Amino acid sequence: MPRARKDHISWQPGHYYHIYNRGARRLSIFREKDNYLFVLGLIRKYLSEFNLSLIAYVLMPNHYHFLVQQLGEHNAGLLPQRVFNSASACI
Repeated sequence: MPRARKDHISWQPGHYYHIYNRGARRLSIFREKDNYLFVLGLIRKYLSEFNLSLIAYVLMPNHYHFLVQQLGEHNAGLLPQRVFNSASACI
């Protein structure tokens, strides 16, 4: 079954979403232990801000997976956008 394109997702309160991504050319996105801790701090911040519940996650050197429940009106897709595209994430 083909994957749904992100622009066709109907984000709904109460629904669960598997959000994942991999580094370009499978390169590492986490190079040091501090990178993982920094991202976990951003995740915590944005879960609260967007009213999301993190059910499960895995952070691996070249990719990540989040299982998120969207509790409010902010779409769950904002989580990786804010975490990985924030100006503060550019170290």
